[in-house]
Parts: sequence; C-alpha cells; structure tokens
Amino acid sequence: MLKISPFTYGLEVLQVYDNGTCFSPAVLDITDDDLRSRFMEGLRDVAAVSLQIGYPTVASAPHSIINGFKNLLAIAAETEITFPEAEQMKAYLADPSAFASAAPAAAAAGDAPAAAAAVAEPEAEEESEDDDMGFGLFD
Repeated sequence: MLKISPFTYGLEVLQVYDNGTCFSPAVLDITDDDLRSRFMEGLRDVAAVSLQIGYPTVASAPHSIINGFKNLLAIAAETEITFPEAEQMKAYLADPSAFASAAPAAAAAGDAPAAAAAVAEPEAEEESEDDDMGFGLFD
C-alpha cells in the first residue's frame, strides 16, 4: 500500500574525545574479564617487584612465606634439624622408591631385567690411534 517500512536512526561512533585525547571505539568494548585480567597482571607485577627488592606487600607476602619455607626445607634436608613438615621430605630423600605409585612400579619391575641385561653388557670401545691422527690437543 504505502510501502513504508520501519527504520531506525543511530550514531556510528568513529572516535571518542575525552580530556583532549581521541580514542577508538574499541576502548568502549571492555568486559569484566578484561578488567580482571589487567588487574591480575598488575598484581603479579607488584608481587614480582616487591619480591625482587625485598619490600613486603600484601601481594608478595604469600610468596615470601613459601620461599622461606623452601629455605627451611633445604636446611632440614642438609642437616639433622627436623620438624613435622620436613618429615615427609626426609622420608622421600631416604627412599624415593617407596613413594612410587603401584602401576608404574609394576611396569618398571617388568622392565628391570631387560634394563639390567642392557647395563651388564656395555660395549667396550677401544680408542684407536687413528682417531687423533697423531696430533695432541696442545701440539
């Protein structure tokens, strides 16, 4: 009849002007995940810098505590000093095969005779005099 179809008006943002600077419209498409990931990157950077310069912050405190615990475990491993948290580490250092799971241990036990036979028969390679061609290292 009148052949009038509905239409809409709208703006297409080409540039965003704010305080004397122009931005592309992609700046407006920031999601919560983008904000969260940027915040976490900044937090990691603060923790890394704080750890490096030795300045304690809330971000670096957990890492400092864990690094201190690692140092305590290293001291306990090298000395006779012991504490409950170091007992499992000392037990593992004393006998690592005791902590192997059952399935890989069974597979390793089946392959052990073959591996022992391979170790028992090393090929004795004789050095031939032709390899050095009569020259020494410092001649």
